[in-house]
Amino acid sequence: MLDKTTLSQLSQLKQAIHESKEYATGTVASTNGRFGFVRLTDGRDAFLDPEKMQFVLPGDEVKILVTTNDKKQLEATIEQLIDSPLKRFVGTYRVKGNAHFAVPDDPKVNRWIFIPPKSRKGCKEGEKIAAKIIQHPAQDGKAQAKVIERIGQPDDHHIEYKYTVAKYDLSPWNKEGEDEQLKKIRASIEAEEFGEREDYTQLPFVTIDSPTTRDMDDAVHIAEQDGKTVLTVAIADPASFIAPGSPLAKLAERQAQSTYMLGGIIPMLPESLANDCFSLVEGKKRPALVCTITLANDGAVEDYKFERAVIQSKYKLNYQQVAEFLEGTNIEGLPADAADNISKLSELATLRYQYRTEHNLIGQDQLDYDIRLDDKGKISEIRPRSRTVAHKLVEEAMLLTNQCAGEFLAQNKLGLHTVHGGFRLDRIGEVNALLKEEQITPEGDITELEGNLQLIKALSANERQRNLIPALRRMMQSAELSDEAGPHMGMGFKHYATSTSPIRRYADLYNHWAIHSVLTGSKPYTFKPHQLERLKETLQAGRQADREIYQWLLCQYVEASLIGFEGRGKVRIVTQQGFGVRLIENGVDGFIAFPKSQEKQFDAKRMTLTVNGVTYRADCEVDVKVVSVDQEKRRIAYALVSPDAE
Repeated sequence: MLDKTTLSQLSQLKQAIHESKEYATGTVASTNGRFGFVRLTDGRDAFLDPEKMQFVLPGDEVKILVTTNDKKQLEATIEQLIDSPLKRFVGTYRVKGNAHFAVPDDPKVNRWIFIPPKSRKGCKEGEKIAAKIIQHPAQDGKAQAKVIERIGQPDDHHIEYKYTVAKYDLSPWNKEGEDEQLKKIRASIEAEEFGEREDYTQLPFVTIDSPTTRDMDDAVHIAEQDGKTVLTVAIADPASFIAPGSPLAKLAERQAQSTYMLGGIIPMLPESLANDCFSLVEGKKRPALVCTITLANDGAVEDYKFERAVIQSKYKLNYQQVAEFLEGTNIEGLPADAADNISKLSELATLRYQYRTEHNLIGQDQLDYDIRLDDKGKISEIRPRSRTVAHKLVEEAMLLTNQCAGEFLAQNKLGLHTVHGGFRLDRIGEVNALLKEEQITPEGDITELEGNLQLIKALSANERQRNLIPALRRMMQSAELSDEAGPHMGMGFKHYATSTSPIRRYADLYNHWAIHSVLTGSKPYTFKPHQLERLKETLQAGRQADREIYQWLLCQYVEASLIGFEGRGKVRIVTQQGFGVRLIENGVDGFIAFPKSQEKQFDAKRMTLTVNGVTYRADCEVDVKVVSVDQEKRRIAYALVSPDAE
């Protein structure tokens, strides 16, 4: 038996051996082959041979022993699995003899994962599925998965929509009949048990939406009081009936927003609430959060207030009705009191647009497009949809309300603000260098709201210098949600917080909770940092899902119907290799790539590309031809028809 001294020496030797080895942590990355790498936190790569790759999954966070192999490259030996983020995936069901597998569609996960008999759900060869990992390969090198959803065969009708919903886990609410909270809310609304509120049911509010809209979350009314224009915006009030932390609040937080995709809508709240109980339905009494705004003669806000109220929308109008009335093509199309309301709202919209033009920033009107699907869920037609005066009327009212909400929440240090910080800090040097080259001296600090406003307005007023604006915008931050108030430099607003769509957007619902807490003197509900980050990630996933299904269906449509089509397009983005163009007629985006051998000059500061003496920049127009579609990468290629850029 070893004595204490010997045991101590052995322990010290063991410790010394351990300390002489190099250990590190990193993330497993796959390759096109069977081998892989561990990307270490210090930036190095350690080789994982095919045998060791069997015991991990791409994306795994691992602790490794770092050694050097015969090829003098770092090699990894897995010591510990720290975390495995691959929990759920979409893929293809494969059958090989008696064995059944899930093959993930993610190219980074290049392995077949065994599905045991009890986890197959009757799937067939080639079927698209959603699955989850039920056994990690860390112990024996054999991963296992379970089918959680049968999406369908690749040629099924509407498979693109079903697949995208499953991939991004956007499953809609499906427990309406069982949810006690929903039943209680419905009972309260039907009984008109709205609590203590102001009575605004005599004001002839109108809603303006598309003819098919059912989740109407805002109504407007305008009047003259003591020589002042008073705009009253009533907003649906789910916040008073859905308490933070309740099952429906958790549902709304998980969904983040109503997701509108080609083929369907994934509502944030159950449809019976969004389309009925909380919707500002014509002729029905509804609880509302009302913002009353008093405006000066030049369109400036003199005063505003938020109140809890009961309203009764008098008319459900649609954009076409309102536009035809305002444009004089159907002056008899509206009831008299609605016509008076719309006429005054139109005057207000014009006044506010003029005010924003002088004091804020006006973005370019972007063409929208109506996309029609056939009974198989494929695109059958794309047509431009012009923004009417009715759209602009509603837009001005909503922008104004959200500005007031932003200021109100900023004053009370509450809410989720939409902030835009202007130029990225890592690009300020490039911005200043470009301005210096163009002999432009800003009047103020361009990293602050006023200085940024002055710069953009000065450039916009100069015919030659306004070409710099698209390039400068590429060096700006994106707008994002923040729990701290800040300016929105993209629109030139001191404060901005969305509040007009609480049925459709969680951020708006959250802001209603904040406003109600001030109005009622109750304790406000506040986000934890991880909740805000998760909300941003969910919103980004929804946008990505929308883009993905659009590009998928679009590539099918272009390949079937538009190869050889020639049309006018607007340059959207410029790179060293070429530039992206959006066709004006149908909104289809494609890319014009010039051969590497072709001489060209790329100006990264001004975002211009000069080819054969012709300079192309963002927003210039060119004539293009649709030449090909890459279905795997979902990219559309164009060729120039006319060499002249404008």
